[in-house]
Amino acid sequence: MAKAATGEDVFIAAGSGHPAVKLVAVAANGSRLAQDAQVKGGLTILDHEALVKPLSPEEWGELARR
Repeated sequence: MAKAATGEDVFIAAGSGHPAVKLVAVAANGSRLAQDAQVKGGLTILDHEALVKPLSPEEWGELARR
């Protein structure tokens, strides 16, 4: 977490050994989502509540059965 907090890219691998998650620091303005320079301006969030709701088993698909 300390590396991500300083702006360094931190990737977390799944069981397959391939990167599955990118850990990023929270934006300084208190936003829960830090803006990635690669997608900044190219993303429109229509349902902000969907960002914090857990996925249903149907949405998880095959992963829900593991």
